[in-house]
Amino acid sequence: MICFDGRVLRRPVTTLLTTVLGGLLGALLVLGAEVPADAARPHKRVPVCPPVTLSESTKAAMAVFSGVVSEVQRGPRPDGLPGAIYLQTVTVDQVYQGKVTTETVTVQTDRNRTSCSLGALTQGTEYMFFVTGTGDPWVASGTSGTRVSTDPVVSQVVDLLGPGAPPIEPTPESATFTPVDTSDPQSFSRTAAPGGALVLVGLLGLVVVRGLSRRSV
Repeated sequence: MICFDGRVLRRPVTTLLTTVLGGLLGALLVLGAEVPADAARPHKRVPVCPPVTLSESTKAAMAVFSGVVSEVQRGPRPDGLPGAIYLQTVTVDQVYQGKVTTETVTVQTDRNRTSCSLGALTQGTEYMFFVTGTGDPWVASGTSGTRVSTDPVVSQVVDLLGPGAPPIEPTPESATFTPVDTSDPQSFSRTAAPGGALVLVGLLGLVVVRGLSRRSV
C-alpha cells in the first residue's frame, strides 16, 4: 500500500523540478550559442533630427509649398560620406512662399549616417516642404522642418503665410512691334511734281499780269 503523504512525495517532486530546470537551462545555452555574434553588439545610434517650429522653418526657407511625392530616385553622395542622395519628383498643390512656377518640381534630400537627415520620402504621401536652393533642384535638409502635411500643419502655415495659391507659370512678355512702311520709295519726278506744278502756275499768273498791264497802257 502506497501512502501519498508529504514525506513520501517530497523526493520525487524535487527530482522532477531539478530535471525540468536543467533541461530549460540547456535549451537556453543552445539558443544562445546560435545567436549571431553581431546581434549582441550595440547598434549605432541613428542621429535624430531636433524639433523645429513652423515659424523657424518659414523664416529659413526660400520656398514653402505642399505637394505629393510621385517618384523617388536614389544616388550616391557626391561628398563621399556614407549614405545616399534622393531626388523626389513632387506634384505641387499649393505655394505659400517663394517662386514656384511649375506644377512639378524636384526636391533633394539626403541620408547621412553621422548627422540629421530626412532620407527618402514616402511615395504617394503629401508633404509640407520648407526648402532652399534655386529650384533646380530644391533642397530639404534634415533641419528644414519638412514634414508630412496634415490639417494642423496646413492650418499653422496658413496662419503664418496666408492661404497660398496654386503654382502659376509666368506670363511671357508680349513684344510691341512698330509698323514699317514697306512700299517702294517714290521717284524724284513724282515727289517734285507738285512743287513743279505750283511753280508753273505762278509763272503763268505772272505772264497774265504783265499782259494786262501792257493793255492798260
